[in-house]
Amino acid sequence: MYMSWASRRKLQYLSGLFFIIAIIIFIIVFPMFNKKPTCFDNKQNGDEVGVDCGGSCNNFCEGEVTEPLILWNRAFHLVGNNYNLVALVRNQNKDAGIAEISYEFKIYDTNNLLIGRRVGTTYIPPNKEFAIFEPRFNSGESQIRSVSFDFLPPFKWVKKSSTLDTLPVRVDNIVQGGDKNNPTLSARVNNDSVYDLPSFDVIAILYDADHNAINASKTYKDGLTSNANTPLFFTWPEAFSSEPVTRDVLIQINPFTTSF
Repeated sequence: MYMSWASRRKLQYLSGLFFIIAIIIFIIVFPMFNKKPTCFDNKQNGDEVGVDCGGSCNNFCEGEVTEPLILWNRAFHLVGNNYNLVALVRNQNKDAGIAEISYEFKIYDTNNLLIGRRVGTTYIPPNKEFAIFEPRFNSGESQIRSVSFDFLPPFKWVKKSSTLDTLPVRVDNIVQGGDKNNPTLSARVNNDSVYDLPSFDVIAILYDADHNAINASKTYKDGLTSNANTPLFFTWPEAFSSEPVTRDVLIQINPFTTSF
């Protein structure tokens, strides 16, 4: 079939136009059906081990980390019917932590009846032993026999290096007071690093000759500048049930609030 020059010219223009339109449609539509994998798309793709976790994602999958180990939990008598609740925890994951997680203490009387709960939130630092401290639980007319402690799911483990543990931040000048009826403990925190530290807690735990924890106390410091030190003071209103022989003074800095 013979086609005139004008018709052929018109067909070329239309073909070019259709080609341009097809390219535009491809540019718009192709990314919608071929999205680059991300760690927030609710799919297991890319190098992910699970849905949006593992591989290059910041979140760990459940099977990639070990649960925190509860070393012990106690109710330490303070005064009257008041007790301090403490749990000592070890996170064995070298480069994994949790920015925020809920926990629960359950307190039982001598008949093994639940007499109260304490619920709170904390962080889990990487590769570290740390203490959870709940002050002044009032047992009322009941006598405390035992305490349980648990972290409450979900466990949102993320990648976090243990940089804080490499800093030259240390405790020295630890001195136990001589008055057994009004026990005291003093110490000093030294920040020999180049960083200014944010606010932090310090928890003192006292142990007997068999390394059983016999009491604990907590104080708060509103930061500490580089190459500075600050004193620590811990007091207890009554005598201990046994003689303290050793003590731990734990500096607890939230690694999720620092830039180093």
